[in-house]
Parts: sequence; structure tokens; C-alpha cells
Amino acid sequence: MENIFKIKELNVCRAGQMDGRTAFTYYEPKAGEEFRNDDLPLNFILFVLRGRVDISCNEFESRPFRSGEMIFLLRSSAVHVKTVKNTKLYVMYFDTFLSSCDQQLFKAYLPDTEKTVYDFSPVSIPLPIHVFLEQLLYFQKQKIDCMHFSNLKHCEFFILLRQFCPRADIVAFLFPLIGNSMNFRNKVLEKYSKLENGRVTELAGLVGMGRKNFDKRFREEFGTSPAKWMQQELAKRLRLYLGEPDVTISDAMDKFRFNSPSHFNRFCRQYFDKSPGAMIKDARELMVKKTKKDKNK
Repeated sequence: MENIFKIKELNVCRAGQMDGRTAFTYYEPKAGEEFRNDDLPLNFILFVLRGRVDISCNEFESRPFRSGEMIFLLRSSAVHVKTVKNTKLYVMYFDTFLSSCDQQLFKAYLPDTEKTVYDFSPVSIPLPIHVFLEQLLYFQKQKIDCMHFSNLKHCEFFILLRQFCPRADIVAFLFPLIGNSMNFRNKVLEKYSKLENGRVTELAGLVGMGRKNFDKRFREEFGTSPAKWMQQELAKRLRLYLGEPDVTISDAMDKFRFNSPSHFNRFCRQYFDKSPGAMIKDARELMVKKTKKDKNK
């Protein structure tokens, strides 16, 4: 039997490369099979459709999970799964929430974690998620299993979870992710908003971590290096800023701490394939067109 914790390669369809790493895989392990991973590369959800498995995860040992139950396994956990009976199992893995709606909603659950005692207990699979998994299995048997499809199903799963699973069950189910991951992610986003073009060391300091631990934790949470992520975020901010009225190249260089015109020009050409002057010109032409369109309404 293939290892249930294997990360599979998905086809890139016409929708192109998608954000995030997520997939669903169906397994039918026989009784007595064992699967182990001492450092999960991503977050995993196990859906037991039939049979029984015993799972050890970090400090929790040999917890039974039966037909109709699901359990969440946090990235970087040490996990050992043993099938007690012939089992039908769906495995989902993902690195982060793909929808900003999900991120904001689960952020609202943070206060609930303070009142929750986590004990690695199973949560019942709601009927609509059973139906969802049955449909998913049918589609995958028809060879529909590309990145775009997996991302859509990822978002659909969390919609169904929010809609049909009681709030207390969601908090208990995703407690490791909501309590740990969201705290870190929110702190990074909050502190980064105070930097214009800061260095990774500055951001790590604001978060309250040493550089080495911060880099490791950041990669686990965001799926990329902090340096690359900060450059991409800077590009988003810069594009918006250059579209503001009366902004000059000098203004942008000062605001975002570029140390020379050549450095600023290289950055713009790398991320936008245009010079700073061309970006300002395009933004203003777009603004004029929008103004004329609004007047003609």
C-alpha cells in the first residue's frame, strides 16, 4: 500500500499554476498496515469512511478513529497510523487556507480556543461532507484531478465545514491550526504592515523570534521564504502606490527605502516588466479613462 502521507504531483491544467498545495487521495489499506511520518510536510485531514485506525500524534498515543469520523493533523507533527480493520480512507492535505474568507472566519474562532481543552478527539463527518467525498471519488475515477480542481474542492470543503459543522466541533477539530498557525500568520501580517521595505531580520524581531526559528516557522506556514514573500508583498504595495495621483518616482523611492534609481528600476522591471516611469504613466492613463467613464454614466 502506498504511504498515505505521500505528497502527489498534480497535473497543471489550462487554468495554469495555482496557489497553495492541496490534494485529496483515496486509500483502502488492509488491517494491520502501518504508516508513519515523523515530520508532516503539510497539514493533513484523515476521513475514515469505513473500518478503524489507531493514530498516535505527538504526545497523544493510539487514539481510535472509526467509520464516520475525521481528524486533523498539524504540519510538522510526528504521526503513526495503524489500521485495525480493513479501512476506506480519504486523505486531504494542504499548506494554508486558499480563501481570504476562510482566513477571516477562522480568525474569529481564535477566542474560542482559550476555552477549549484539546485532547485529539475525533469529530463526526457531517452528512454533506460524506456526499462531497463520494462525489469527489467519482470525479477522481474519471481522471479529473488537476491543481485547479483540487483547489476548488479545497475551498468547497471548508465552505461545507463552516456551514454544517457546529462551531464547537470546528474549534475542537482545527484547534492546532487555529490556535497556533493563525496566531503566527496574523502576527506576521500585522507586523509587516508597519514596515515599508524592511528586512527579514526586522520582521523577525517585530514578531519576537530569532532569525533561524522565524525562517523555519515562516516556511512551514507560508510555503515560501520570508525574503521572497516580502518582495512579493512589496510589489503589491508599490503597484497601488504608483497609481496614486501626483506620486513621483522620488516619492516611491523614499517611501519604500530604495537606495538608488538603478535598484528601483531593476525591481520594477523584475516584478512588472516595466520601468517606474512607465508604471506611473500607465496608472494615470487608466485613472483618466475611469474618470471619463464615470462622467458618461
